[in-house]
Amino acid sequence: MPFALYSLMLAVMDILTLDAVVRELKPLLTGAAVGKIHQPGADELILRLWNGRENLRLLISASARAARLHLTAETPPNPQAPPRFCQLLRSRLRRLLAIDRVPGERIVRLLFSGEGESRWPLVVELLGPQANLLLLDGEGRIVDSLKRQTETRRPALPGTVYAPPPDLERVDLFAEPLEPPADRPFGDWLNQAVTPMTPLLAADLDAAVACGGDRRTVLEDFRALWLAERFSPGIAGWRGHLYLTPLLPAYLELESVRPFATVSEAAEAYYRDGAQEAVFGGGRGELERLLDKARARLWRRLEQIEAETVRISDYQRQCQWGELLLGNLPLLRRGMTEITVDNWYAEPSAQVTIPLDPALTPKENAELCFKRQRKGKRGLEHAERRRLETLEELDWLDGVALALEEADTPAELDPVREELVAAGLLKGARPAAKRPASFGAEAGIRQTLSPSGLTIYWGLNNRANDRVSKALTDADDLWFHAHRLPGCHLVLKRAGRREIPEADIVFAASLAAGYSRGRHDLKVEVMLTPGKKVRKPKGARPGLVLAEAERTLMVAPRRLEREAGKSGG
Repeated sequence: MPFALYSLMLAVMDILTLDAVVRELKPLLTGAAVGKIHQPGADELILRLWNGRENLRLLISASARAARLHLTAETPPNPQAPPRFCQLLRSRLRRLLAIDRVPGERIVRLLFSGEGESRWPLVVELLGPQANLLLLDGEGRIVDSLKRQTETRRPALPGTVYAPPPDLERVDLFAEPLEPPADRPFGDWLNQAVTPMTPLLAADLDAAVACGGDRRTVLEDFRALWLAERFSPGIAGWRGHLYLTPLLPAYLELESVRPFATVSEAAEAYYRDGAQEAVFGGGRGELERLLDKARARLWRRLEQIEAETVRISDYQRQCQWGELLLGNLPLLRRGMTEITVDNWYAEPSAQVTIPLDPALTPKENAELCFKRQRKGKRGLEHAERRRLETLEELDWLDGVALALEEADTPAELDPVREELVAAGLLKGARPAAKRPASFGAEAGIRQTLSPSGLTIYWGLNNRANDRVSKALTDADDLWFHAHRLPGCHLVLKRAGRREIPEADIVFAASLAAGYSRGRHDLKVEVMLTPGKKVRKPKGARPGLVLAEAERTLMVAPRRLEREAGKSGG
């Protein structure tokens, strides 16, 4: 069966695969020096580690849909300035001392040394929607977390004592030999009562028993195989689903098998080629990689523009040289290669040596300087236009990337794909399936009420943001946006009121912060302005507007449950 015809069964790395990854990483990474730490995405970190023989890249993802940990061979583009949590880790971590999985949990603790005798545990919680990374101090207090969570049973805030999740009360497969119950279906018991375990391998062990094996012997053979770390990692197709597995099943009839040398290699291929493509019916991984490549291309263009700007930035000096040559014409002769004259533009006055073309007359040398000045000025103006256009395109891509992160359904993924197709970045993409009128661009608009009952709209993608700003915002409404961050366009409808309560303004600003790139920060600066001061330049990309800030305020980000907001316009 072709790879793309399978659907995704497990997006978040399962506990058994995570255990295998940790067992493979221990001999490779224990004692490794930290070379560099990058944060290519909002939920991903890559640690470059030198183990004395080679540089290895450890990918840690706290994505709600694809939380994982494994080695990677890829080098994704990185932001020009490292984000907050990345900066913190760079300042603290020097060498990886130990890596262990917490028994019974999809949690890994990486212990690092820092300056002097300091120790810094980095806790990697691969818990689906609650996935997070937390840096602790030597006393178990949270220094900071990738996602600062307040409205949970386990707050992840700086200064609080780290609390592990409650015990799931399952028996540990690797703690000691187990005695399977005879009065329960073997496969059900493995799935419900044993950790670590996966549905695929539980079905395989159950099949082994169905073939005549003794329950205890089958389980003990599996346990011995695992403790000996005799892994056979791969991607298996079974019953229409793709599974990442550290051990390929021996008794199940698989529809496809793709073996790998290491668990990390299997995981990288699964999340790159299989898992992300299967989220929401396919395409998310393709779009994420497309955005990464587009951003990397734009950053390279900015570097080229900067280099060109430096090269031509002396055009004003060429104008001064031309004036100095005209003022010293009696001293010039054809055939001279340079001349030293008093530079009356310098303060205090000094001498300057001007290179000359010996084949030109004195006046022609002066005119050559003026020609270079005019060309340099035009070139600098062109470079500045290209720089601004490139920065605008980067802002637009950041908006597309944020919309991709916010997409929870196929309907919300379609506008992102369509926008990239319209921009010419996605070639040969299949057209989005026709959906009811309530989907499409309108599916990206959320609605709720302020504390005093005023209506609030905001967008979850660039096209929805355009509709919020152009069609739903009247001149006297209040318009909000996270200051200097990718985020939603949000409008608080005035509904004829002369005065809007401050509680409503703070509530609306907190939503604008919550649906922005700063959604995991403790505080976000949000700008607000009347709708009449928001305009969309002619020809601007979707989601890009010009707004004159009337006021900014610092608020805690807020997000609503899906049930609390309504789609529609």
